[in-house]
Amino acid sequence: MDVNRDLEAIERDAYRAAYSDGIIDIFVGLSLLVIGAIWIWAEDYGGLAGVFPAIVIPSLIPLRKKVVEARGGYVKWSAPRRRWEQRNLLGIFGAGVATFLLGIGAYLMFESGGSNRDLLSDAAPGMLAFILALLAIVLGVMMQHWRYFAYAAVLVAGGVFAVIDDSNPGLPLFLAGVAILVVGVVMLVRYLRANPLAEV
Repeated sequence: MDVNRDLEAIERDAYRAAYSDGIIDIFVGLSLLVIGAIWIWAEDYGGLAGVFPAIVIPSLIPLRKKVVEARGGYVKWSAPRRRWEQRNLLGIFGAGVATFLLGIGAYLMFESGGSNRDLLSDAAPGMLAFILALLAIVLGVMMQHWRYFAYAAVLVAGGVFAVIDDSNPGLPLFLAGVAILVVGVVMLVRYLRANPLAEV
């Protein structure tokens, strides 16, 4: 029996379970919903759409600590797992930078005119959804949860619909946000029921 391999499998399962409370899903869903709503009903203020996630992020970690650690305790991962997590965080940062550069590149191509402008103009309604789908995939790889790949698929489907229908770019984000928010709330309710606070 390979004890180290068994311990790695146990830690991997525990790591996945540690992110099954739905709080991050609620944050992602609510952020997409708000960003989409701003693009739909206040498009002139679309540049402020990223302010909401920036405001909410600082409260995310204390909230998870209050909900999760109060029920499951504090878990210190092994050194290899912590290094793996740090590499993934760097990967997410890199993906964010790449997304920013992609957006800037698309903007410059659009401004340059010609056939590139026509192509980007056609794809514009779904561009933001496609980019966020890439970030959802990266998040899914980091957290080792397949549901984030499903979220990415929802964003891609919404982006394709927005391109075909030539609808508002915020529509696929808003609809995906509603779906992800519902999933997150259901997960959180199940988690709280399955892990009640211990009576003192």
